Amino acid sequence: MTLDREIAPLVAEMTAWRRHFHQHPELGFEEVETAAFVAERLRSWGIETHIGVGGTGVVGVIKGDRSGPAIGLRADMDALPIEEQGRAAYRSTRPGLMHACGHDGHTAMLLGAAQVLAGRRDFAGTVNLIFQPAEEGLGGAQAMIDAGLFERFPCNAVFALHNAPPLPLGTAAVHVGPACAGAARFQIEVRGRGGHAAMPHLTASPVSAAAGLVALIEAIPARKIVASGMAVITVASINGGGAFNVVPDGVTLTGTARAFDAPTMQALEAELRRRCAGIDLAHDVTCDVTFDILFPPTVNNAGEAAIAAAALGEMLGADSVIRDMPPVTGSEDFAYMLERLPGAYVLLGTRTAGDTPMLHSPDYDFEDRLLPVGASFFLKMVDLKLGAGCKTA
Repeated sequence: MTLDREIAPLVAEMTAWRRHFHQHPELGFEEVETAAFVAERLRSWGIETHIGVGGTGVVGVIKGDRSGPAIGLRADMDALPIEEQGRAAYRSTRPGLMHACGHDGHTAMLLGAAQVLAGRRDFAGTVNLIFQPAEEGLGGAQAMIDAGLFERFPCNAVFALHNAPPLPLGTAAVHVGPACAGAARFQIEVRGRGGHAAMPHLTASPVSAAAGLVALIEAIPARKIVASGMAVITVASINGGGAFNVVPDGVTLTGTARAFDAPTMQALEAELRRRCAGIDLAHDVTCDVTFDILFPPTVNNAGEAAIAAAALGEMLGADSVIRDMPPVTGSEDFAYMLERLPGAYVLLGTRTAGDTPMLHSPDYDFEDRLLPVGASFFLKMVDLKLGAGCKTA
C-alpha cells in the first residue's frame, strides 16, 4: 500500500479514538458524547466547527491556502441496538448497544484526515468534514440536508466510504451508477375472526393467511421483476396470538423491499398489494398494507467514481480496485446526499480470515488496520479534487 505518510504517526491515536467510540456507542440522534468528542478535537486543531447540524451532526470547515471549489467528506457516527458478544478489552460499556457496522472506524478515519489537513492546508478550495448522525434507518443525512447542510456548507462534490467485511483487506470496490439498493419498509396487518382452535371452521384465521402470504411475497422478485431489475423482498417478522389453543383476531407481518431504481420499487409495492388482496379473498380476511420508502438507491456519479477509483488505485494498486462488483443489496442514507450532489461511495475491504463476522453481527468488530487506509483515501480525494500536496510513504 502507498498511504499518506502524515497519517502513519497518527495510527495509534486513531486506534484509541476508534476504541473509545466503540466503548461508548450511541444510537441515532443520541450521539451527544460522540459529537462533543469530535467537535473538541476539531476545535483543538484550529478547525472552524459547527455543531447541532440536523440534530447531533457536526461539520468542520477547512479552507485551503488558495481559493477553489469545495468538497464534502462524510463519516457516520451512530451505533446499533445490538448486545455485543465480543470480548475485546474495549467492548461496549452500554448494555444493548454496540458499534456493529464500523461507524466508530469511519469517524476515527475522518478525524485523522482532519488533523492532517488542519496542519497542511496546501490545497485550492474548501474541505467540509461532515460527521453525520443517525445513518441506521433514522434519516440522519436527510436531517442534515433539511437543516441547510449544503446551503451553509456548499460543496461541488461529496464522498463517503464504508468498511466491507466480504472484501479482503487491501482491496476496494467502486461502482459506477448504483452502489447500494434503495429500501422500503412494509407492514401488513392481517385481520380475521378469532376463536377456539378446536373449531377452526368458525374462524377466519389470520395465522393461516399470514403463512400463505409469506411465500407469495418472497416469490415476487423471481416472478414479477425482470432480470435486469434486481430486487429483494423479505418478510422479517410475524407477530400474533399468544395461546396454543386460540386463533387470534390479527397477525402483523413486517419486512423490507430493496431495489436499485424507482420503477422496480414501485413494481414491488404494487405486486405486494395485489397479493395481499388475493389473500383477502382466499382466507376471508383483510390486509391493511403500509409501504414506506426509507432510502433511495445510492447512485455514484460516473466522473466522481472514476476519480475515487484512481485515488484507491494509487494507494492500493490498480489490480486491487474492483470496478465490476454487483451493487450491494443493503442500503445507505448517503444516498440522499448523492441525490443533491455528484459524488461517490466506496467500499474498503476488511476481511483477514474466512470467518470474519459480517456487519450488524453481535460478534462484529472493526478492523483497525483499515484506519490509515480510509484516512489516506480522504486525503487523496482532497489531493485529486483540490490539488493538495499529498505526501505518500
